[in-house]
Amino acid sequence: MFTVPTLVRRAVFILPWFGLAMVAGAQTAPPPDPLIEKLGRYVAGYGEAVSAFLGIETYTQSVTIGEAPPLRPRKLIAEFAIVKADGGWTGFRDVVQVDTTKISDRRDRLTQLLSGTSADGPSLVRLANESARYNIGPIGTNLNLPTTALFFFEPANLPRFTFKRKGTKTINGTETVEMEFKETVSPTIVMTRTGRNVPLEGTLWIADDGTVIRTRLRMKNFADTQTSKMQQMPGQRPAVNPNVPTTAQDALSRAGGVDPVGMQDIETSADIDTTYNRHKQLGVWLPSKMSEQYVGPIRMGARPPVVGTSNTRASYSEFKQFGTGARLKIVR
Repeated sequence: MFTVPTLVRRAVFILPWFGLAMVAGAQTAPPPDPLIEKLGRYVAGYGEAVSAFLGIETYTQSVTIGEAPPLRPRKLIAEFAIVKADGGWTGFRDVVQVDTTKISDRRDRLTQLLSGTSADGPSLVRLANESARYNIGPIGTNLNLPTTALFFFEPANLPRFTFKRKGTKTINGTETVEMEFKETVSPTIVMTRTGRNVPLEGTLWIADDGTVIRTRLRMKNFADTQTSKMQQMPGQRPAVNPNVPTTAQDALSRAGGVDPVGMQDIETSADIDTTYNRHKQLGVWLPSKMSEQYVGPIRMGARPPVVGTSNTRASYSEFKQFGTGARLKIVR
């Protein structure tokens, strides 16, 4: 379901519009900036440090089509956790409520994944697809997670990027270095199914010890120009919301064969901004808030796609420590 070049280890994100592949870093000298080395060490240990915690995500998505006023937003409530899969770590959400409707068929899927030592690929695919089907507008990916940008900076991937200091900034009482990054190695981490590179760029705000306080990730032109059977999600449909247009997910799932979606002339972009706060009781830095903007095609019925913009806001709270015996212990 995703584009994986030779010598690339399998990814854990399953993306309807493009494939994500984590590419092993080249055998080059360590980055000259010591802060980047600290960044790599921090990211390498982050998954293990926070994988015992389960939080609540409150996620609001608002869609605008052209110059029209925003349509009625969709509010998602989900459980969020860091899950180990295929030798790596990734953030995952399990949607439990859409607007005022509770999801009746979920059966604590994320909790079950946390009960094991490692999540298997098929289970993660199902969970990612189940949660992504509730996205509205041109999101159409599973990159819309607060920890996505952070896990791109595993030590092996650091040589793929150039870094440039832009100054300092105090965020929630912590002094940070503002560090721009650009991916310069091909094939890139994110690729379309047709094999087109999608270079990553953005900004990191890093404390002196390598702790990441904020990330901002930007991408351009990541959408494929036609759908295929691999991009379809049979039997999965978004929750009914008559005031919101057909979602990108639903547009792809309804498309048959390899009929073009008509996206060739619509540029796509993504901007994902996440801030972390230190949880006093747990003693770790956890996602606090995320804001996003996606621009891309929305297909409404049989009409040609139109340009849509999704603006989102998410907050993270009520983190619990996952105890032994598949129990959740509330940290007060």
